Amino acid sequence: MTMNVIKYMSKTVLIILLINAPLHGQTIIDYGSNQGEYLEVDNTKIYYEIYGEGHPVLLLHGGLGSISNFKNQISDLSKDFKVIAIDSPSHGRSLSIDSLSYNILAEYIVQFTHKLGLDKLDIIGYSDGAIIGLLVTNKMPHNINKLVFGAGALNPGASTPEGLKMLQSIAPEMLPKVFENTYKKNSPNPDHWETLVYNSKEMWLQDIWIPKEILPHLNSKVLILIGDRDPFIPMNHSINIFKALPNAELSILPNTYHDVFNSPEITNPILKKFLSKN
Repeated sequence: MTMNVIKYMSKTVLIILLINAPLHGQTIIDYGSNQGEYLEVDNTKIYYEIYGEGHPVLLLHGGLGSISNFKNQISDLSKDFKVIAIDSPSHGRSLSIDSLSYNILAEYIVQFTHKLGLDKLDIIGYSDGAIIGLLVTNKMPHNINKLVFGAGALNPGASTPEGLKMLQSIAPEMLPKVFENTYKKNSPNPDHWETLVYNSKEMWLQDIWIPKEILPHLNSKVLILIGDRDPFIPMNHSINIFKALPNAELSILPNTYHDVFNSPEITNPILKKFLSKN
């Protein structure tokens, strides 16, 4: 789901940049380019970075994104948890794969956790990462204790008319040049940018991202995060997901758009409280 892409294309991008600007004298850590490692999974290599000690928390970024989607969370969360941030296959510094679907990416994450020896962990997912995280939770219910479902949805039909139109018409030339430049700078497959965009579009237009039938059977604790001004996911859709899950909480963030993790002063305390309680 490309909601994060649309968000960056909106007029609020200046506000996002101001929020992310470092304070004077503050140390800048280039999350996503900070001496991480590669883990070979199936037919590709997944790039990841680890911060802190304690109970493991896996971060799954949004569509066309990377580890840097969580640059406002990693430092804070790593004070209490072992934060494992990854670039999904074909994204960031990870190697490319031939095709994308939410189920394919979820299978890679399952194998990644097994290879890293993560028997018990929590997941924080944003947009595409939220969808993948819920599918991973369904595939390994005894391993995932908690899931943060940030700005996710069940299918493209849940999008607002404006969001669905963007999904249907997305093309590389429509995206801000910074997306392409960042990808080509970091990716081991820099010539695959257009392939990533079109493979992502094909994934975003699949009829079903998450089968709604699995929701009542997910016993892991799930925190649904949604911005009250998200222009792409109707509030009722998130509420319906909340009602369908047997062990869920719902946090509606005030004055917040789709990019719920770009408001750390609101989001981080909620995340830490949810992850810390029994």
